[in-house]
Amino acid sequence: MATRRVTKTRQTGTAKAPKDRPGRAILEAALVAGQTSLDEAEAKALFAAYGIPVVRGRVVQSAEEAVQAAGELGYPVVLKGASREVQHKSDAGLVLLDIADGAATRGGYETLTHRATVALEGVLVEEMIRGGREFVIGMNRDTQFGPVVMFGLGGVLTEALQDVVFGVAPLSEREAEELLDEIRAAKLLGEFRGSPAVDRRVLVETLIAVGRMALDHPEIREIDVNPMLVEGSRPVAVDALVSLSVPDLEPAPRLPIDLKALDAVFYPNSVAVIGSSNDVAKWGGVITINIISGGFPGPVYPINPRYTDVFGRAAYASLADVPQVPDLAIIAVPAAAVKQAVEDCGRAGVKAVVVVSGGFSESGPAGARLEREVAEVVSGYGMAMIGPNCVGVMSSWRRFYGTGGVITQPGPGPAGFLSHSGNMGVQLMASAEERSGGVGKFAGIGNEALYTATDLLEYFCDDPQTGLILDYVEGLDDGRRFMEAARRAALKKPLIVLRGGASEYGAKAAASHTGAMAGSQRVFEAVVRQCGVIATTDPDEFIDLAFALSYLPLPKGRRVAVVTMGGGWGVVAADEISRSGLELAELPPNVIADIDAVLPPYWSRSNPVDLVGSIKEGAPERAIETVVRSEAVDAVVVLGVIGMVTSPLRVIDEVKRVQERSGLYVGANLPDPEKYRFREGDFVKWVAELMRAYRKPIVNVSVRPIQRAVFGEGGPFATVVLPSPLRSVRVLSHMATYHAFLERQGVARPGE
Repeated sequence: MATRRVTKTRQTGTAKAPKDRPGRAILEAALVAGQTSLDEAEAKALFAAYGIPVVRGRVVQSAEEAVQAAGELGYPVVLKGASREVQHKSDAGLVLLDIADGAATRGGYETLTHRATVALEGVLVEEMIRGGREFVIGMNRDTQFGPVVMFGLGGVLTEALQDVVFGVAPLSEREAEELLDEIRAAKLLGEFRGSPAVDRRVLVETLIAVGRMALDHPEIREIDVNPMLVEGSRPVAVDALVSLSVPDLEPAPRLPIDLKALDAVFYPNSVAVIGSSNDVAKWGGVITINIISGGFPGPVYPINPRYTDVFGRAAYASLADVPQVPDLAIIAVPAAAVKQAVEDCGRAGVKAVVVVSGGFSESGPAGARLEREVAEVVSGYGMAMIGPNCVGVMSSWRRFYGTGGVITQPGPGPAGFLSHSGNMGVQLMASAEERSGGVGKFAGIGNEALYTATDLLEYFCDDPQTGLILDYVEGLDDGRRFMEAARRAALKKPLIVLRGGASEYGAKAAASHTGAMAGSQRVFEAVVRQCGVIATTDPDEFIDLAFALSYLPLPKGRRVAVVTMGGGWGVVAADEISRSGLELAELPPNVIADIDAVLPPYWSRSNPVDLVGSIKEGAPERAIETVVRSEAVDAVVVLGVIGMVTSPLRVIDEVKRVQERSGLYVGANLPDPEKYRFREGDFVKWVAELMRAYRKPIVNVSVRPIQRAVFGEGGPFATVVLPSPLRSVRVLSHMATYHAFLERQGVARPGE
């Protein structure tokens, strides 16, 4: 892994713009005048400088000038009261439409000047654009991700309907095209009720231009183009709002870090626990016993001057007393002692530290100052640091379980897991352990005093042992850097994000429609879509996705076949396929004929394939393979075969009990139960081989409750069992969406 020194500062898309950017003179004049927004004429002039089509018009100061302007533009015209103090003129009654002649123009001018509750700067006379379709395009600056562009259904009902989508600037042409198709009313872009299809090129270029405008001019806080009215096929901006503000100051530069130093965190050869203890109620005790009982193969050095041994291992009074310098030190001492502890580590030559101690920035200003001092010491020595105030780290490939709280020791697996929350991270790892799914590496990131979650994301992206990345996210200090890292990671391996804190309470004060609707969850959804991230808000789905993307191939399309032991499960699975944006595969006649040969004549003869409870040896297997090998199928959900083929075991047990109670000969006329146990074991192995042969995912759902989720040796293919038909379908939907992202990027997964 290449060494990388990182000194990036937080970027929010507000870098200073050179003087030669389009429309700069308009903005500078407004800023010099102390304006907090452009008037509509100025805003449209700025739009025109970026190639956005705007309606023709000009500002006038008298009724006579209005009549002259209207005559030059040609009737009918529109009159608008011009005032920077009124952001939404329609709401204030300052827009008059369809003015037909000179007399109406004079009367309209007088009406507006008397109706206005503020002093008007003039009246804007514009040509009248007739169109039945209205769209909105806008921009708002998100605190984490910078300029965010909005597209949606426009007009007076924009906020009521909220049929809008977002994209983080700068937008590529492909990303802008995708925004058009994301709104619910996307059909309005095509031929509609006798009107021609909308010129999509104009909308795409406008979306790109609005994002570029925001990046060029950091003083622009919000932009609204509402409505973008479609006359014939061509969209035209008939209203414009541009709000201004002082740009955010750039934060102080980050301390230097070296991503290569994280090797000592996840591949340590020796570990010291500073603050180790025999008391299992203390973090130093839990971490020490977790490392020892987990089977870490290297030396473990408990350090605590009050002990001579910890759990049977020799203890040392200080780091200076250990027989060799450890690669990694886990620090679990009071906050006041941490700075000296990391200083000792640096002088001794320790490569990395994990500070689980609390009492830093989470506790107030004094703790924040101490945290900064600790980070400066660590950075000065070139060490890596996770924390402080974190749950610890884990690398199952090294049998290294350096986490506290509770004992969790999942087996090796391709997943690398980051968590902003210690207890959430430990809980999800415990779930993976209970269900026999592997997690290769884990880090509770804590306060991110030196190395951030994005640093670890970049490290896992390049780590050859990590096949997919799990990230529990609650907040991001540097959203744009996260986007860069997430996009790069998703092109190499799946990135699954579980987001907490996504709900939004309270109204957001904003001048524009975009600002009013650009909530954090919607912006995050835009980031996810643009970067190819697989996102969920459900912890169960998070773990399901981890198993599926660890051990199953990606579907190459959205066509799903369902093979079920009973009709009801097939029905609910088919419903969820429709809700999840997948397709119920249409089975060709040859597939139907082949299944006819192995199932009773009353089977469903369609997809879902109802096995009608048939557990005759070989029948479910032949039906499943027939479906899997079909070119019409991209993925398969198998419901109830696991659990059903061993159902005779329960019957055998019940017969034995009845025989024992009745005094009859126990075991008379009963089949060998091992036959059924071996069959289920053979089935799960066979499913893995089937996926290896056809490179299609097969998700199983057991007919009985089952704790284990992964069967087999692990990679590259293993049989995955999920708890319900609905969860299995949702997982496939995420997988199909991710594959489609990779296809759009021209990237193929290994083995494809």
